[in-house]
Amino acid sequence: MTNSQIHAGIALGSALIAGVLIAFVPPIPEASAQSQAHRICREQGIKPGMAAYEYCLSQATRALEWGEPQLAYTFAQVSAEARSACIQKRTSAARMNRLKTASRTNLIASVITSR
Repeated sequence: MTNSQIHAGIALGSALIAGVLIAFVPPIPEASAQSQAHRICREQGIKPGMAAYEYCLSQATRALEWGEPQLAYTFAQVSAEARSACIQKRTSAARMNRLKTASRTNLIASVITSR
C-alpha cells in the first residue's frame, strides 16, 4: 500500500465517522411561537409592562400558530402605531389644557388690570 492510498483510506474513514456522528446529533428545535412573538413585539417597540404588550403578544402568537408570520408583524405594527397615536393624543390634550389655563390666566389678569 502506498502513502496516497493510506491517506485516502484515512480521509474516507474520517468522512464516514463524521457522517455517522452528524446523523445522530439532535436537530436544533425551532423557537416557540410565543418566543417569536415576543421578539416581533420587541422589534416594533412594544415591551413587557406596556399596555399594548399583552395584546401584541397574544395576537402575534396566534398568527404564528396559524403559520402567518407576516400577519404577526402586522399585528405588532398596529399595536405600536396605536400606542403612538394614544401618546400623541395625550400630548395634544395636555398642550390644549396648558393653553386653556394660560388663556384663563391672561383673561383674569386683563380683568384685574382694567379695573
